[in-house]
Amino acid sequence: MHDITLWPSVGGVLEACGREHALDVAHLARRAAPALRIDPELAYVAGLLHDVGKISVPLDILGAERALSVSEWTLVRAHPVEGEGLIRKWWPDAPASLLHAVRHHHERLDGQGYPDQLRSLPDLTALIAVADVYVALCEARPYRVSRSAQESADILRGEPLPAHVISAVLDAAVLCSASRVV
Repeated sequence: MHDITLWPSVGGVLEACGREHALDVAHLARRAAPALRIDPELAYVAGLLHDVGKISVPLDILGAERALSVSEWTLVRAHPVEGEGLIRKWWPDAPASLLHAVRHHHERLDGQGYPDQLRSLPDLTALIAVADVYVALCEARPYRVSRSAQESADILRGEPLPAHVISAVLDAAVLCSASRVV
């Protein structure tokens, strides 16, 4: 099992970048990975590292309780590319599929995602994208309350992401919820 120490801890950045969010995405991705024939440990590490580029975004922007300006939003939208660059620097032999997942976890099948407006995603990238959306919807944010698992699932089903990956993540989310009760 991988340790959260893979996540950089620089001042308050660890919490601002979402330590719990990263762990939740990692756990959900690992749980859903076998249904997609993805290595669960690779999915876990990709989930942990997907937002590591947020260390380049000022803390006041990450924690803003207001609408972001265009320039602030541009900084936030750069985090996938920043993350890919940081991983390449820290881990020169990182798997190409992990680098792709970090760079492209905000892409969507309709070409409206970022940073490269892709219209297709390999399964690991799609898995991290779907797990990220689901976990984010279930979390309270400074600018909104958390959503229920059902409401989050309904919203997720409307996202332009691969249906088979959405199904795998939602199945895994049900298992995660059940195991937390035990």
